[in-house]
Amino acid sequence: MNRHQKLDAHLESTHNNNGSRRAFAARLDMTIKRAKVTSGRVAKSLGVPERDVTLWRAGVTVPKSTDCERLSELLDVDVAWLCASEA
Repeated sequence: MNRHQKLDAHLESTHNNNGSRRAFAARLDMTIKRAKVTSGRVAKSLGVPERDVTLWRAGVTVPKSTDCERLSELLDVDVAWLCASEA
């Protein structure tokens, strides 16, 4: 299983686990605040609707692996830490 497949599988299980979604949301929210950027700026940089970023930060949904990797690059954090995976 390649890295993207592992991350996709982990994110799918995170999506189905309320505690994992909340933990991801907390890490993402903290990282965005530390970077002093807005959800709108993150969304624009990733090419996704701002609503998606808002839902990720609220722990309602989680991003796809490609968006998670781009988030980690944009926010300068390790993707495995951000997504709490073994990716």
